[in-house]
Amino acid sequence: MDVLILIAMPGVEIPELLRSLDEESEHSKPLIALAQQQDAIIAAHCGACYLLANSGLLDGKRATISWWLRAEASRRFPQVRWDASRLLIRQDRLYTCGGGFSGLELARALLIDLGFSKEERIIRKLLVLPPPRTFQSPYEFSLDGISNGASPFEDKLRELSKDKMSEIDLKFLATELGMSSRTLSRRFFDELQTTPGKWIQERRLELARSMLEETKLSVSEICYRVGYQDVASFSRLFSRTTGMAPGEFRKQIG
Repeated sequence: MDVLILIAMPGVEIPELLRSLDEESEHSKPLIALAQQQDAIIAAHCGACYLLANSGLLDGKRATISWWLRAEASRRFPQVRWDASRLLIRQDRLYTCGGGFSGLELARALLIDLGFSKEERIIRKLLVLPPPRTFQSPYEFSLDGISNGASPFEDKLRELSKDKMSEIDLKFLATELGMSSRTLSRRFFDELQTTPGKWIQERRLELARSMLEETKLSVSEICYRVGYQDVASFSRLFSRTTGMAPGEFRKQIG
């Protein structure tokens, strides 16, 4: 075996998908083990990255997955260094990619790395494919109101932060939840595998993306509304996490 490619399952609601992935993991482990024994390239697309994580092959390694599975993957496999902002991550002979059409980036990478650069260029031009992309984070949107398997703790956090993003900080959340800041920080780590600061930043950027898509507000007004005071710092943070400046994001995604 030279290459093993694990393909995502058809789109279903997240709780059902997770149950199916748990079942499929047991069937895929022998195949993954065989590919590893034969030093094959192993690649996974979308939710199939969950299968690699469940096999233990991603332990201690960087990997990506469909952005809507990030929270559950981080909770179940904390030993994996997840970076779901990326469309594609290579780690030696392991390839993981995000959801949907990020599989195009996986196919391109495999063609090039297997020595078919010329064929990759021809296919890209014949199919009028977009230039290579790095991030899937620009395509994220809020899963509020969608059955996604989120924890009751995160549901409560989102409820508290709704329409109050500019006011949210660790002290505010701790007060509203009736616990100390230290206890709240432990809850974040235990249940969400993140810190309050990172979670708040992700929610602010999530809201900023939504406002750039759905409103005509200026970048500076959006910056203030989501809780940042310095437009330049906000723009740098936005660019670092999405791969494009706020104005460029509005043109391409909005």
